[in-house]
Amino acid sequence: MAVSLILVHPVFSSGTRPTSRKPKCHEDERSALLEFKSAFFNKGSCKSYYYPMAMNLESWWAAEGEGGDCCAWDGVECDDETGRVIGLDLENSCLYGPIGSNASLFRLVHLRRLNLADNDFKSSRIPSAIGNLRELTSLVLFESSFRGQIPREVLNLTNLSFPDLSGNDLELKSPSLENLLRSLTKLEGLNLPVSVSSPLPDAIADLSNLTSLVLQGCSLQGELPVATFELPRLETLDVSDNENLSVRMPEFCRGNPLKSLLLSRTRCSGQLPSSLGNLSSLIELYIASCELSGVIPSSVGELSRLHTLDLSENQLTGEIPPSLGKLVGLTNLYLGYNQLSGEIPPLLGKLVKLTNLYLHCNQLSGKIPPSLMNLADVKSFVLGFNQLTGQIPSQISSLTSLDTLKGIDLSYNGISGQVPWWLLNVSTKNLLQLNLSNNSLTGFSSNPVEFKWANLWTLDLRYNIMEGPLPLPPRSIEFYLASNNKLTGQIPPAICQLNSISILDLANNELSGVLPSCLSNLSSILSTLSLHGNGFYGRIPQIQKGAFKLKMVDLSDNQFEGLLPRGLSKCVELEFLNLGNNRIVDTFPSWLGSLPNLKEPQSNHQYFPMLRIIDLSMNNFSSGLPSKYFDSWNAMKFTKTDKVVYYADQMVQPNRLLDFFKDYDYSMTISNKGIETKYDKILEYLTVIDLSSNGFVGEIPSSIGSLMELHLFNLSHNAIADSIPSSLRNLTKLEALDLSKNELTGKIPPELTQLTSLEFFDVSDNHLSGPIPREKQFNTFENSSYEGNSGLCGAPLTKKCSNLEASPPPSSNNVLVKEDSRTWIEELDWKIVLMGFASGSVVGAVVGLNYTTGIERWFVNKFCQGKQSRQRRRKRRRVI
Repeated sequence: MAVSLILVHPVFSSGTRPTSRKPKCHEDERSALLEFKSAFFNKGSCKSYYYPMAMNLESWWAAEGEGGDCCAWDGVECDDETGRVIGLDLENSCLYGPIGSNASLFRLVHLRRLNLADNDFKSSRIPSAIGNLRELTSLVLFESSFRGQIPREVLNLTNLSFPDLSGNDLELKSPSLENLLRSLTKLEGLNLPVSVSSPLPDAIADLSNLTSLVLQGCSLQGELPVATFELPRLETLDVSDNENLSVRMPEFCRGNPLKSLLLSRTRCSGQLPSSLGNLSSLIELYIASCELSGVIPSSVGELSRLHTLDLSENQLTGEIPPSLGKLVGLTNLYLGYNQLSGEIPPLLGKLVKLTNLYLHCNQLSGKIPPSLMNLADVKSFVLGFNQLTGQIPSQISSLTSLDTLKGIDLSYNGISGQVPWWLLNVSTKNLLQLNLSNNSLTGFSSNPVEFKWANLWTLDLRYNIMEGPLPLPPRSIEFYLASNNKLTGQIPPAICQLNSISILDLANNELSGVLPSCLSNLSSILSTLSLHGNGFYGRIPQIQKGAFKLKMVDLSDNQFEGLLPRGLSKCVELEFLNLGNNRIVDTFPSWLGSLPNLKEPQSNHQYFPMLRIIDLSMNNFSSGLPSKYFDSWNAMKFTKTDKVVYYADQMVQPNRLLDFFKDYDYSMTISNKGIETKYDKILEYLTVIDLSSNGFVGEIPSSIGSLMELHLFNLSHNAIADSIPSSLRNLTKLEALDLSKNELTGKIPPELTQLTSLEFFDVSDNHLSGPIPREKQFNTFENSSYEGNSGLCGAPLTKKCSNLEASPPPSSNNVLVKEDSRTWIEELDWKIVLMGFASGSVVGAVVGLNYTTGIERWFVNKFCQGKQSRQRRRKRRRVI
């Protein structure tokens, strides 16, 4: 979390004058001001409703007399002796339009202070005429819509002490940063977050009057001069967001005046020096997302004025120093994403002013100290992704009367026992997020559970061992996740009153009964509905009205009966549909092709053009293969694979306090002989056709050869007859082909040897005949790929081919694959879905599967490796 530093500028006069007679402004300057107002004042562009005290040029009068003295105008300051205009404060004054060097403003050559902040100069360059204002000591152009190169004429402003050019789109190349620092030797404050793309020059050491240096996000390179830390008056140093800037912390001497030190997102490396404790004036210390290593020195506890400490996203090790408990004024403590170990020091409970506590994504162990319950002002309480054990403290203090608490995250730990009663009775009305997922919690200390948080929007109870009836969240809930528990009973009809619900995940529990028919009324606000792995039965409720939000529906592994609900055709944003392993009996769901985002409007014969994965396996689909669809699956013909993208549903909304989730990943489960492994992501560019274990008949359409991006093709366990089409040779990306247990006849086309990406091949238990091709990848397939075909001959089978049948000798450019690619997992239960994407719109839908073949080994090797490493990478995405 970053804090924006605002450079303090000299105060402008309000225009009021002492009662003694002062000279009026000069006519040439009065005319220049009125001309400037006429050219740039545009009341329609004014943002004064944001700033009630903003100056208003409407008070400037053209008439002589009472309003004729420009020294009395709002925002104008004149010299008491000469009457010359020396200050102009026009911040947020409705100035609008491009400005050039001919603007009358630049005739005010006696100006010492100029503030044009928070106006809109329409991407103008800073006019070169700025160099005319040689007496300027303060120049504030903050967020005024300037862009481009800073003019060389700014070097003429040798009296400048406080320039602020932040909030624009500027660059400093010619003149260079070194030119600027050597010319403006009177600088006291420099707020210059512009594109520099150069090192910070050693000339910085000559600016002995500098009190504030803000070079945030300037593309600084090289090393930060150590002399920068030693400037005798420097109170604010901000070089954050310069990812190519190397920084080494020096040894700090006592008396160093630094109050704000911001080095986040630089290449600040090495260890924190123990002399850090000498910075007795330090108020905020931000060194997040850097390359720090080693331990946090205990001397940090000597920074008695510190209110923010952010050392998150580094490689810090060791324990959290108990001395941090001495920082009684600390309001923000961010130590997440490190490798800190040991127990949480109970002395942190003394930080009674703490509002944000982030210790997540470390290796902290032991119990949650009961003393942390004393943090009465805490808003964010984030301890997730550690190794904490024990129960949530039952001792209570002022935490139960909090009105500030907004987020609690204890996820991914080993916390056990029940959720204590005091947590459910916290009186705060502001609690927005509660994440208790991935622990060993057994339930709630009282049933039925009543949540008193009227504004709660995220409740995550996933991956615990909670028993009892399903807790009903408050109506404000948007994301309710309670999958992978032991919750029992039925879904109460009251759940249909959750009028803000976006994601509802109750999968893998022990819920049962008939789904309440009113559940279909949520289809207009739900984006994700996951109820798989329960004991629901009966018919799936029809979708009754405007289902414009549903993107993911997973009702697989239940006992649903009847037909597919035709109301799914209203789900125009659907991306993921899995109804597999139920008792549904139906025909091929061609009616899904009527979805507007699934059919190209120019043709009446384009079905599912963006489909990438279709899985209808282990159902009772029959008749011939739907060959007319194969011609339309354009996403299987051309796929962009320039970056890794996963199927997901966005969860986080803007301006939330705790960013628990970046997205809710669509998942799949692979089971090997009863041992299930869950994979949390599915690659978007994966293309699969799986129609196995049905009753399809007829021939394999030759049009499948046009799907050149296809990775997996499975037609096993059907009644497909006729020959294998030679057009399959075009599937050059194919890595797995399973045609086993059908009624295929004829020869194995020798053209298939062109499929050099093929790692799994199975045509067993058919009626094939003739020689087995023995070139390239086909040299690696073993007997099991061909057995059950009495007419086949040649290696690797023992049956010899006659001279008329003999296959040609292997060519010299045979390509072998690794030995482990011949080992395939048997008896797999692969649960996936028909999916596809088209600019975030619905592109496909399918009924899930449940079959037992060997083809899934390819899928495991190519797309599902490294579950744990992916979970580690997801930590950063799921917390904060």
